[in-house]
Amino acid sequence: MADNIRRKIILGEFRDGDFLPNEAQLLTQYGVSRPVLREAIRILQSESLLTIRRGSKGGARVNAPRPEPVARQAGGLLQYGHTTVFDVFRARAIIEPPAVRLLAENATAVTIQRLRDALEQESNAVNDPRVWGKTHGAFHTLVVELSGSNTLALFAHIMAEITAAHTQAVWKQASDDTEKRTAAELAHRVHRKLVRLVEDGKAADAELLWRRHLEETTDRMLETQGQRELLDLIG
Repeated sequence: MADNIRRKIILGEFRDGDFLPNEAQLLTQYGVSRPVLREAIRILQSESLLTIRRGSKGGARVNAPRPEPVARQAGGLLQYGHTTVFDVFRARAIIEPPAVRLLAENATAVTIQRLRDALEQESNAVNDPRVWGKTHGAFHTLVVELSGSNTLALFAHIMAEITAAHTQAVWKQASDDTEKRTAAELAHRVHRKLVRLVEDGKAADAELLWRRHLEETTDRMLETQGQRELLDLIG
């Protein structure tokens, strides 16, 4: 039963925000017992595909599939496997540059505006260590999302929480505020240059810039905490 409802959500027969039929209707429709129905609902809840709302206007509300639950589960698997921070950053350096090429090859006016908006948010966060890590990571994720590859975008979401946590950890360890600001401004300048290259349609140059940026970031991180496990970083 859970498989059937899940498929209907994925196919859009049950749309985001819809409520499933009430319990009596579902029991009749599927011809199952109440315990079987409730177990199916529980499974779909655990997958974040349903949210149960209580009260007279409550019920099982449909949630469209989103990357965040998958990313959390994948992050848990990486932690369980004693994956190091370096391993994640190395994977990011492999995945993101080709996505940047796709982005530059297929950029539209809407794409460029979204990148500019993200740069503006970054600019406002450069001097704020409380939000810099998240904003910086969001730019990386957006770059991959806008490439048009749903598969690469999912990988980017998986790595986003990890890389943001790493950035925040580095900021907390650095005692010199000037050092923090310099590192943030350097990353922001690279991001601005990337957007200019995307605007100009210079796909090869954009890919090369991003590869060098990520490889340099990975090398610096390896020097400080490359063998640190995700379990220690995220907790």
